[in-house]
Amino acid sequence: MLTARQRKTKLKFRRDILNIGRCAWSVLMIWAGFLLHGLLTVSNTIDLQSSEMVIEVSKNRPTLAKETHWCIVASKFLPKNTRAHFSHFPHAAEIILPCWSYFMEQEATGNCGFYFANEKQFQLSPWPKDLIQAMGCEVKYPSPGKGMDKKGFVDELPKNDVQFIPNTYLLRPRLEYIRYLNSPSHAHALRRLFVSDDYIWSKKGNGKPLQIGMIQRGESRRIGNFDEIKDGIQEAIPSADIICTNFQFNTVTEQAEWFATKDVVVAAHGAALTNSVFVTPGTIIMQMYPPGYFWQSLDPLIEQSGGHAIQWYKKGGNPAVEAGLLDNNLFNIAGKATFSPPIDEVVQPLLYTLGIERPTGMKIKKLFGDWM
Repeated sequence: MLTARQRKTKLKFRRDILNIGRCAWSVLMIWAGFLLHGLLTVSNTIDLQSSEMVIEVSKNRPTLAKETHWCIVASKFLPKNTRAHFSHFPHAAEIILPCWSYFMEQEATGNCGFYFANEKQFQLSPWPKDLIQAMGCEVKYPSPGKGMDKKGFVDELPKNDVQFIPNTYLLRPRLEYIRYLNSPSHAHALRRLFVSDDYIWSKKGNGKPLQIGMIQRGESRRIGNFDEIKDGIQEAIPSADIICTNFQFNTVTEQAEWFATKDVVVAAHGAALTNSVFVTPGTIIMQMYPPGYFWQSLDPLIEQSGGHAIQWYKKGGNPAVEAGLLDNNLFNIAGKATFSPPIDEVVQPLLYTLGIERPTGMKIKKLFGDWM
């Protein structure tokens, strides 16, 4: 039993503990109030600064828009084959189109430039020149030696401008995937620089006959039974309009219009099919290969542009392996040969891909991933 004195002392101790707790609580609440006030003040400050920053950025946007986004094309980043044949536009496309995707994603299509930083000036063919001009981009070269015209040359790129070096030149080995474009929308934006949607739909779609284009090359890789294949396609699809060409157009616009207004294109693999970048979504492009020659460098371009890539090659073996076993000389000889594919081996895949001879809604397998 506790004595009266002990009980009194214990009660006093409890009151002291309670008072200390109340004081501590009060101090804590005061600090909490200061802290909350501080947070609110900081929050208001942040909001105010954010608003000011938005206004400031908005004010400076015209200045920022003037900043040029450069695509740096340098010899050391390119395979020798690409450097030697840059005037040949299939090789140029591997460089120009990745740059275009970069410009699109940076919203810099109005402030873009190509800087060819090489020992010697690239001799651009009309196709890449017209393409770059349509993009609205500048072209610069490194300063030339003494006695050379310095117009269009620069000592160095402005250090504050954005620089991009494409690294997608993957033509070796032959079947390696090439990233031409990051999105089909980039291809369609490029197409609209040359061909309007209204013009395209005046030629195809909206109940018009299926537009099938056939290309006959001038010299190498000619299709020996070109007319017979045309007749076979016409017989299988009587309502189709079949338009044949040797693709000897004078401008990129003419080439773009031809591809953009077709639902199907049938051709031997070749440079003309670089213009697949101008197709509308769902266009079918069949490439045909002579025996011993197989190089799927343009299939990724067709599919990245929103098209369907299909092929004809001699049956009975793996065309990639057979072509890969040839040395360069025999490979080039095979690539120049005239060849005659069996008509039904051309017609049936077209009917299948168009959905004429297969259940509707059946998914077509892409070579390089799902359809966009």
